[in-house]
Amino acid sequence: MKALSTTSAAVFGLALLFPLATGCAGRQAPFNDLDNAQVTILKLQGQPAASPIPSPVGGIPGIPIPGLTQEQQAQIQGGLQTFGTAVQSVIPGLPIPGMTGGTTPVTQPQQTFNGFPVQGSTPVADPDLKDELLDLFGKSDSFDQTAQPCFTPGMGVVFSDPAKGNVELMVSFSCNSVKGNGFNWPHKNFGMTVETSGKLRQIYQQMFMQPPPNPGG
Repeated sequence: MKALSTTSAAVFGLALLFPLATGCAGRQAPFNDLDNAQVTILKLQGQPAASPIPSPVGGIPGIPIPGLTQEQQAQIQGGLQTFGTAVQSVIPGLPIPGMTGGTTPVTQPQQTFNGFPVQGSTPVADPDLKDELLDLFGKSDSFDQTAQPCFTPGMGVVFSDPAKGNVELMVSFSCNSVKGNGFNWPHKNFGMTVETSGKLRQIYQQMFMQPPPNPGG
């Protein structure tokens, strides 16, 4: 059997490397430069977080009285404090709404991701899974024109690179759509192909041990 010539051997070697090169080259920016990024999968509620009710001026519970200045509100608050102290001297431990130091529980603010409540998160430790995510979001043939005119994301994906910042995405399975945040979407379409949706559903179930919510996710 004849040995390969130097030229033939070089061509053969390039042929072996070509699939590897085109695999990453097929990704569009910014996904073509995130091989060293940390990846986190988020479980999102799907509906925007409710806006907190603003606190009344002076800390008085309920709706502020229209037409009163801040000083007048503060005077009323001071009167409530005096009244509450008098009542608690007779009935110790009785909570008085509007009093500082009362027993009204303090609720922690809901963690949100681009305005949507976060119900859980998990890092991606498997490098093969990270490559799969980069391929899915980075290649134009993962998307088509089937996106619905709605958006209720059930899944978030964050690629974090200390040198390049974050690349953030939200996936709405019920609306069959993907949105990016903080970068220019590199593809013509936002709708997921059947294959892309199926793979992302599998990843969601692998991360959170349950299928993604649908509808509303």
